[in-house]
Amino acid sequence: MSGKILIVDELATNRIVLKVKLSATPYEVVQAASADDALRLAASERPDLILSSTRLSGQDVGSFISALRRIDGAAATPILMLQTGTSAEDRADALRAGVDDILSRPVSESLLLARLRNLLRQRHTDPELAIHHAPIDSHGPGFADAQAGFAPPGRIAIIAASRADAINMRGTLAAHGPHAFEALTIEDRTPRRPADIYMLRINLSQAEDGLRLLADLKAARPTRDSPVIALLDAEASPLAVTLLDMGADDVITGPPDPREVLLRIDNHLGRKRRNEGLRAHLLSGLQAACLDPLTGVYNRRHALPFLQNQLALAQGTGGDVAVMLVDFDFFKRINDTHGHAAGDAVLRSISTCLRRNLRETDMLARIGGEEFLVVLPDTPRERAQDVAQRLCDMVRETGVTVPGIAAPLRITISIGVTIAGPTPGTPAPTVEDLLDEADRALYLAKAQGRNQASFCARSAA
Repeated sequence: MSGKILIVDELATNRIVLKVKLSATPYEVVQAASADDALRLAASERPDLILSSTRLSGQDVGSFISALRRIDGAAATPILMLQTGTSAEDRADALRAGVDDILSRPVSESLLLARLRNLLRQRHTDPELAIHHAPIDSHGPGFADAQAGFAPPGRIAIIAASRADAINMRGTLAAHGPHAFEALTIEDRTPRRPADIYMLRINLSQAEDGLRLLADLKAARPTRDSPVIALLDAEASPLAVTLLDMGADDVITGPPDPREVLLRIDNHLGRKRRNEGLRAHLLSGLQAACLDPLTGVYNRRHALPFLQNQLALAQGTGGDVAVMLVDFDFFKRINDTHGHAAGDAVLRSISTCLRRNLRETDMLARIGGEEFLVVLPDTPRERAQDVAQRLCDMVRETGVTVPGIAAPLRITISIGVTIAGPTPGTPAPTVEDLLDEADRALYLAKAQGRNQASFCARSAA
């Protein structure tokens, strides 16, 4: 996994040592000797990760992190800090400021590289990457900003070797934080409903069970996006590298400080909720690109590729695909007589009626003003004929209530139908061919008096 890492340390020897440790990796290293240099390089080099000392002259950790988070494109850049000493207060200050992790010097090369791999993996796979192009709020999505507006408390599952150990940890954390903690054993596997965060209390005697549980959590659909924090006993500290490489989001070794654990929970919970918001935003955008905003059915952009895919599938299975063009009769008259608001109400109501009378596997799309496309996979001619007639009947019997108009409006539709089926010795029809055939059938239905369905002559033959 490649990436660009910015090393920030005032001591040249420290920078050299870190660069040597990274020399065997695919990471490109950029060095800064001061906080000001780091801010300048973070803006110009756009590093994928920042590895910084906590000792920076003239600027405390909180101010430095805040300045980094304000840089365009660095709001979600992982920050790993190296601490000289073991001050719990300094660690808490750094986590509160928004760093992703803080390790105490001296740190083993294997653990440092595992943590870098872990953070870079999150960096390259999290939906937060989209933030660099479209921030989701005016304040930027850094960890510190997210904590200020924290929503409801999280659901945290504590899983330990024994229930007593899990209950003890639950009591300790619940006394210091607002979250809902659930105590479980490894034999329980997972809570009844997915938690926001999983905390695995692992000792050396049950290391294999802990590793297997981590793998299960990261593989299962309901839990794979939930952060996992591993709490290791001191004698189990060699497992840290393996846990990080298997997908654990955080590892805490030794007796845990409740304040630090809760800060890490808050940070991971904030990132998880931002990711969920980004996924929802992305899904909303995809839906908006594929749906007609007035009726809520699919649009042409989705419909034509869907039809193309169904044709390809039918070629392999030998099935039939029915294609229908649906057009409202005398729709212009509705707009001219009652106004466009009434016409919009008719479009919404009738599209709902059509959708309710189709299978889940069928596709309904609005491809023009009052023209709709219906694709029915695996549908032979006889069934297509029944469906088309039923759609005509249901629409005719559906009165559309429009505000300001006393009586419901009565609407009819005309439908042109064609069938794409296996025809040995002849090339498969294209999307354009089928739309042209359905359009000719629709024209025939209009010419024969409307309020009916007509089949393409080729299909009828």
